Amino acid sequence: MTIEYKVQDKVAWATLNRPEALNALNDEHLTGLLEVVDKVRNDADVHVLVICGTGRAFSVGGDIKEMHGSTDEQFHVTANYYQRLTQELRALDKPVIAALNGLTLGGGLEVACMCDVRVAAASAKLGLPDAPLGFSPTGGLTFLLQRIIGFGRSLHMALDAEPLSAAEAERIGLVTRVTADEEFLADTHAFAAKVASWSRGGMARTKAAFYGASEAGFEDTLALEARFDLECFQSAETRQALADFVASRKKT
Repeated sequence: MTIEYKVQDKVAWATLNRPEALNALNDEHLTGLLEVVDKVRNDADVHVLVICGTGRAFSVGGDIKEMHGSTDEQFHVTANYYQRLTQELRALDKPVIAALNGLTLGGGLEVACMCDVRVAAASAKLGLPDAPLGFSPTGGLTFLLQRIIGFGRSLHMALDAEPLSAAEAERIGLVTRVTADEEFLADTHAFAAKVASWSRGGMARTKAAFYGASEAGFEDTLALEARFDLECFQSAETRQALADFVASRKKT
């Protein structure tokens, strides 16, 4: 099975399962991830998606052996899967967490940057080794990465091609949480389950508001925030949460 899928505590786990190839991405992986996004989108019992890897790697990127034997047409098809995946993950109205358990390189880093939040095991390494092979990034990475860590650092990573440690990635904001290897999966699940316990509508609007604000002017952002805030206030989940809060205060 190229991608293992399970749901626990309203959290869907999609685990890249090709450890013998360090989860090098091929068309089967990419179409499998697209199918996962569709499944999560249509499952009301799933509130958060986590993408992880099996073994020593999250993913070392595109499968070089398969790429070497590809025709122009085949290469274009594969590249288009990356483009579709970044669009689908961004449009998904549920938070997506990249759980970087190990090597996260090239296309693997591209997939990580498509996700909303990145957390890492202490032994993880993140990098863009495209330059020595003569490639430029895809999957929206040139747009996404500079919004995560800034223009200068992003271009430096692409030109330098040297991987960063998890600690350095956390320092520059590429990942937001680093956990000891032996605690990583449990810690990530606890974080994901916590997010999954919040109001679905609230999380969907929070994600949409942050992405909208990253591409909009200040006045448009204020209008978007005002609209989403009112929609949250009007939702049954928020009304119940407010009532529960007031009731709990009365008991103290």
